[in-house]
Amino acid sequence: MKKPLKITLIVLGSLILLYFVTLLVAPKIARSYIEEHSKEMIGRSITIKNISLNPFTYVLDVDTLAVMEADDKTRFVAFDKFSMNINPLKLFTRTLDISDIYMKALYVRTTQHGERFNFSDILDFLAQKDSIYYAEHPEEKKVESDSSKSAAEIAAGLPVKLSLRNIVFDKGNIIYQDTKVGSKFHLKDFSINIPAIYLEDNSTGVDVSLKFADGGDLNVKVDANMATYDFNIFLNLNRFALSCIKPYLNDSINYKDFAGYLSAQIAISGNINSILASNVKGKVSLDKIDLTEVSGSKMGAENVTVGINKANLVDNEYLIDSVIVDGAFAHIDLYKDGKTNIDVLLTPKNKAGSMTDTTAADSTQAEPVAEAAKQEPTDTTKVVADSTSATTTAEKPAAAKKLKAKINKLLVKNTYITITDHTIIRPFNYKVSAITVTGQNINYDTPCNVNVSAAFPEGGSLSLKYHGALSNLNTMDIYISVKNLVLKHFSNYSLHYTAYPLKAGTLAFASENKIVDRNIDSKNTIDIYNITVGNKVDDIDPEYTVPMKIGLYILKDKDDKIQFDVPVKGNLDDPEFSYGKIIWKTVVNLLVKVAISPFRLVGNLAMAGASALGFDLGKNDEVLIDANTDTFTSEQYAKATKMTEMIQKDPNLMLTFTQYYNPRKTAKEYKVKQLKIDFYKQKNNKTELNELDYRAIEEIKEKDKEFQAYVKEHSAEIDKNYMMKVLPQMASKRNADLLKVLRAQPGITKKNLKVITAPREALRSYKDKPMYKVTVDVL
Repeated sequence: MKKPLKITLIVLGSLILLYFVTLLVAPKIARSYIEEHSKEMIGRSITIKNISLNPFTYVLDVDTLAVMEADDKTRFVAFDKFSMNINPLKLFTRTLDISDIYMKALYVRTTQHGERFNFSDILDFLAQKDSIYYAEHPEEKKVESDSSKSAAEIAAGLPVKLSLRNIVFDKGNIIYQDTKVGSKFHLKDFSINIPAIYLEDNSTGVDVSLKFADGGDLNVKVDANMATYDFNIFLNLNRFALSCIKPYLNDSINYKDFAGYLSAQIAISGNINSILASNVKGKVSLDKIDLTEVSGSKMGAENVTVGINKANLVDNEYLIDSVIVDGAFAHIDLYKDGKTNIDVLLTPKNKAGSMTDTTAADSTQAEPVAEAAKQEPTDTTKVVADSTSATTTAEKPAAAKKLKAKINKLLVKNTYITITDHTIIRPFNYKVSAITVTGQNINYDTPCNVNVSAAFPEGGSLSLKYHGALSNLNTMDIYISVKNLVLKHFSNYSLHYTAYPLKAGTLAFASENKIVDRNIDSKNTIDIYNITVGNKVDDIDPEYTVPMKIGLYILKDKDDKIQFDVPVKGNLDDPEFSYGKIIWKTVVNLLVKVAISPFRLVGNLAMAGASALGFDLGKNDEVLIDANTDTFTSEQYAKATKMTEMIQKDPNLMLTFTQYYNPRKTAKEYKVKQLKIDFYKQKNNKTELNELDYRAIEEIKEKDKEFQAYVKEHSAEIDKNYMMKVLPQMASKRNADLLKVLRAQPGITKKNLKVITAPREALRSYKDKPMYKVTVDVL
């Protein structure tokens, strides 16, 4: 072998040997250097098990790295394994190509106490090093980051082109703990998958998944363009356990326990430069919400779901597809000090402590300011000039856009509320169930309709209709109808105010309220049937001295009914105005009046007669009805309910309510009634009627000239066949309503109660008044 060739081979072999030795030894040296000088670099200890670089595949591996806390015992940031592949051949094309970036079991533990974090000392250490360096090298200027440049512009200024591919973080754990608040969030199985990072005009996709130690999981998909800063985020949160936010609730409410789950499927699209202008769309759900108050009582909901069509803060636009509340439950407790359980709930646990902290913080901040004021005298001219300049150059904030809000569908169902009043002598407890709220196309600034219905114990019901614009709650129309309210449940109120207990009776209440600019004009009608009071309780000192027994005895007509109207007018802002007190005072005054002058009132009632009032209950085994309507009056409900008491005494008995009416006769009466309704609507320019309107319709006389003229013109418009079709439908509805109320009574089952209509042949031959005939049989 020639000498030059031999020398060349020796040199080449030495270089190759040096190359391999360098790649194998350099990582070991780097590991030792980092461990020995870590405190000089960041002020913390760093431990590394091993660093290696494969000279053939150019894969860099780092095993078990940990950055310790200041105590040198607890881990702050750590991972089990880190690796990445570097392609040196790409450097010849001025490309830094890094791929297969993999990190296993990343661990991050962040703690906070007030404004300090467990890494604040690292930031302070690095800031101090920067200050010392630039103080020793004044000729060097500190490089300020230019946040105005886009990622594409920054990439274009680099000496090489960056290529980052296949980035995976697997099975990490991130812990955040606020020691002052007492909260802790633990994110398990934290994983990130990024196929590639593009700094130019391409979309970078990022997939993030994790689980919450307290329950729930989160998946996030991000598509971001780093050149334009446009982004799309798709978030899927599944059953996040809300119990972990309990420490933060202490600053807002006073409670004993809180639980529930939050789920969300949200899409967010926008631009990083204008985050608040992003469009949000999706669905948010709360499940199994359970708030336990300090008293041990609970409120919450089975499910609350909100469908969001669009939400944009900058445009001030919130378009909601639906708001559905299912299985909500709550309670209201009234206390003698004028407060309620809501007042107790809304008094934060940390209120006193936070106020003390705030005061201390304010005084602490005030001291250096005062000290600075002593050291540096104020140049008034300069301050005025600076403020004038700032005022001139500052841009005026853009005027907020008009709120645009709409709910396409509102539904509250399967909801109940219990009310406990501790302000009276004996606490009152009442449950309102089957609460349903419905609404369609609810706009913020245009009038809309919202309907509310609810059920009271033993077959009572509530209906409320609201019409108005949410943007102006000072003007609205509200109609309230209460039917078959069993009065014995309110006996404790009667004891408190009059010292007489309520033993029996039902109440119907209709109220039409028009509110314009907080001024209310209300028409109220109260019907009370079969009200019975017990003997006066001598050891109770009532708020009102009312002769209840004699007053009720005189007020009742021969059918055991009391009916009166209570008009209410006033301003809702008037501190002396109280809707409930006006009605109650009217009742009390009426009772006192009849007790003082009973003979005059009895004479008036005798002259009027029960028939003039329109009530007729018939015989004991009959419940007279109006076959031209599908509803019942309070006395009709009450008499039917009274008949079920025999079943409570003997469950072997069975009651059958059979409905009778003459179709032809009823059809003629229905035609007249329908003509009266149409005539009333036309005359009063109304499209919808309430109970007060129907009461006015009953007062229309058939001999009225205007009505006769209307009948002559429109009589042919009501088809006879249509009437014969409608009557059975109304009969079926009467049966269903009566059956529902009677089955709510104690001891009533499907076996011992029937509500039916007589056969067609029996109806055709029937010539008496419309009624339910009641028969008793043995099971």
